[in-house]
Amino acid sequence: METNNSKEDMNSMCLISTQPSHSDKAIKNFEVENSKCLITKSVNLDQAMEIIGFGSFHYYILFICGSLFATISISVTSVSFIIPSAQCDFQMTSIHKGILNGASMIGMFFGCFISGYLADSKGRKYTLILCMMIDSIFNLISSISQIYPILIFCKLMSGFGISGVTVFYSYLGEFVSTKDREKFLCWMELFWTFGVILLPCIAWLVIPLTFRIEYGFFLFRSWNLFIIICALPSLIFSCFLAKLPESPKFLLAKGKHDETIDCLKFVYRWNNKTDDNFPVTSLTLPDYIYEQSNKSFIYGLYNSISDLFTSKFKVVAILTCVIQFCCTASFYMMVLWFPELMNRFRWYETLYSGPQNMTNMCEIVSLFKIEPEEIDLKCNDEINQSVYENILIIGIACIPTSIIVPLLVNKFGIKLFLVLSFFGSAMSSACLYFITSSFENIVLSSIFEALSSLGIGLIFCISVELFPTEFRGVAVAIGSMFGKVGAVIGNIVVGIFIDAHCMVPILVSCSLLIISAILVLTLPRTGKTAIK
Repeated sequence: METNNSKEDMNSMCLISTQPSHSDKAIKNFEVENSKCLITKSVNLDQAMEIIGFGSFHYYILFICGSLFATISISVTSVSFIIPSAQCDFQMTSIHKGILNGASMIGMFFGCFISGYLADSKGRKYTLILCMMIDSIFNLISSISQIYPILIFCKLMSGFGISGVTVFYSYLGEFVSTKDREKFLCWMELFWTFGVILLPCIAWLVIPLTFRIEYGFFLFRSWNLFIIICALPSLIFSCFLAKLPESPKFLLAKGKHDETIDCLKFVYRWNNKTDDNFPVTSLTLPDYIYEQSNKSFIYGLYNSISDLFTSKFKVVAILTCVIQFCCTASFYMMVLWFPELMNRFRWYETLYSGPQNMTNMCEIVSLFKIEPEEIDLKCNDEINQSVYENILIIGIACIPTSIIVPLLVNKFGIKLFLVLSFFGSAMSSACLYFITSSFENIVLSSIFEALSSLGIGLIFCISVELFPTEFRGVAVAIGSMFGKVGAVIGNIVVGIFIDAHCMVPILVSCSLLIISAILVLTLPRTGKTAIK
């Protein structure tokens, strides 16, 4: 056994100065040259993360969280295939379809409050696993539901689980040092794109199947199988997530020093493929220790939100909420409108095979206004092949931006890409007024989807750096909640004006995106300092 004197000699030889003028350089050189030495003086968490480095652990955690992010993308948009394929089984009217379409959104609205609070009080990993399990389990139940109200309730609870999507950015961002954080988080958008591409492929393979299993009251068809396939990945990857550690930033913010050291040891050994002990033995505790209240859950939630909006971060919180409202309202106004536009253009090009003299999209749309008394009473639950193809094309169109932004974000900054994405999608939205063909519609729809979805993802990325650990979960979740409010209002605007005054949704969408771009310019600079 080593004597105390020998330990002191080793520490004196290997000691790294923690003076501000030298610590960064010393720590960067420490890992390679002195991996078996112990730092006896306290270093802050960002210095410890520099020692850990960036390696295989970070690629693995990005893959697990990214895969779960893709399954959320599938869960959110799968209802667009469920509605037409299940409408005959549940005898759904347009009102029923609208309720089913909005059930997930309502679940996400209420879930944002709770998931944000849980992330800041119970932990990032705990909240993510809980939310993913809720989404998966209730989707599996919905796959065998035989009654419309049960289907609605299941989609509502699935939306509640999906609300945890915002926590992914906090969880991942708190494992990475400043220089790698923005680039690392931006790769999450690529996984969302994979989900958008994968969904129509799954639907195309499964939903056209004609099998039918009946046993008394029970009926099982292809759309039921489709839901099961979409639900299983959340369950599987949640099990992998359970094996990963909690965020070190969260642990230290809660005053759990020893647990933080254990977490850093785990990452250090994985990244460096070594059994050596993590060289840091002591961390500097943050100025603010987030203490769990013994009061009720409602009180804790209220207190967490009120603390945010009475802190020095209240202005930034309000700005991010307004940006989320504007960009998400515009996104859902257009994206949920695109399939209807595609159908009406197809009808126009089929029926008007001769000279087509329409001057803009609104004239074409108004030709095919469908009155309630004109609805065909014979139920048809077949999905046209072009629907799968168009959604697949739009998903593929998102790949270039999902790759380019992470590669260049460290050079140009995340704010520049946010402004460009919002202005670009605003221009593509405005140009919709002038289109007169299905081809033009697909092109503009793809550009809009790629840029606006990128902007929404980047808002989550930048929010990780705008707020300290004790407010991060709640701040990001409340911003997302305002986004859901915008999505609901945007859908109402489209429903009211699409037939008679389709110019109104276009103007609203374009204006909201321009407002988002301008407000982004007022946000504090990010990517240069360590997150708190």
